Amino acid sequence: MRTKQETITFLNGLVNNRFSIDSINKKLSTFFGVSIVVYNASQGRIDNGEDGDELSDYNLMFAFESEDLFVDGDIYFLPMRRVGFDGATMYITEIGYEFQ
Repeated sequence: MRTKQETITFLNGLVNNRFSIDSINKKLSTFFGVSIVVYNASQGRIDNGEDGDELSDYNLMFAFESEDLFVDGDIYFLPMRRVGFDGATMYITEIGYEFQ
C-alpha cells in the first residue's frame, strides 16, 4: 500500500522530466500497482493546433482508488517541438493532486 506522503513525493518527482503518453502511463501504473491510463484533456490542441477545449494549459488527468487511498491528479505539461530520443513528447511542468 502506498501512503499519502509516498504518493506526493512520487508525483512531485515527475516535474521537470520528459515523457510520452505511454511512458507516463507506465510510470503511474508501476507506482500504483494497477493499470493507470491518463486522460488527455488538451487533446484537440496537441493533434491539430485548435483550441478544442476551455483549458488554458496542456493537461493530463488521472485517478487512483484503493481501500486506503484516493487521489485525483492533474499533470500539466508543455508539448515538445520534436520527439525526444526516448520517444518523449511532453515536458512536465506542474502536478496537482487532491486526496479524499
